[in-house]
Amino acid sequence: MRDVETEPATRPRRDHGVPRHGARRVSDLARILAEAGDWLAGEGSILLMTDYDGTLTPIVDDPGHAVLAEGTREQLVRLARSPRGCVAVISGRGLEDLRARVAIPDAIYAGCHGLEVAGPALAFRHPDALAQQPIVRAVAETLARRAPSVPGMRVEPKSLAVAVHYRHVAADEIRRVETELARAIREHGSRLKIFHGTKVIEVLPQVAWTKGECASWIRERVQSALPEPALWLYLGDDWTDEHAFAMLSGRALTIRVGDAVPASRATYRLRDVSEVQQLLAALAEGAAARSRV
Repeated sequence: MRDVETEPATRPRRDHGVPRHGARRVSDLARILAEAGDWLAGEGSILLMTDYDGTLTPIVDDPGHAVLAEGTREQLVRLARSPRGCVAVISGRGLEDLRARVAIPDAIYAGCHGLEVAGPALAFRHPDALAQQPIVRAVAETLARRAPSVPGMRVEPKSLAVAVHYRHVAADEIRRVETELARAIREHGSRLKIFHGTKVIEVLPQVAWTKGECASWIRERVQSALPEPALWLYLGDDWTDEHAFAMLSGRALTIRVGDAVPASRATYRLRDVSEVQQLLAALAEGAAARSRV
């Protein structure tokens, strides 16, 4: 099965603070902390936009086991509740699943790669995606009926998308997963957006909307409530986050998490979730300290 949507080409970036022959120079984490610290020392505010899996939580074998650490949640709560902070989590997960996992009332949530958004005084579902919802649901129902014929195949229906997981499918059976997906889409006469993640095939409506458009949409609607000037940060670990890195280039601190992919459109890179946690703690403390002045 040919992918309709594939990982975008990325142009080479700088070495993100890692020299060719060993010792690391000043880390990107230190650079980000310095820039954000200078910002928070003034009168500005922070808009933090972040992915969930692989960014706030480590990647795990079973996506159902990706649980947000309490320490991470505490820092996000501090930032979201500060008058100088705003938190948005933008994920490929379904909106309700994402909201239940993060569980911060003051945060903004964007599910299905930004096709649906909910938060304080915010509600959005992409109209073109809604128009294709019956087709996506029909494909999901067809796949769910056929999944038992492929041991290990699991179908996850979402509000505006469907995910087909094959982590537990034998290597010589993966082609059958792709065949069943192609059949289901062909039967319903639809041209949907299809791409591969980590042991998962995502099926979404064919709309001109990515995490990048979603991040810009959120920013436009919250900026009036944040003290100026506002510093934006966008963190993500997946190739779908590259759309946001490209769209926010020059307007935000864009941060790729993890070293698995050497090239990225992001300006900075953090090694792993533990460095993300350090960044969140510093941002939350900076926003809270200035708010107390």
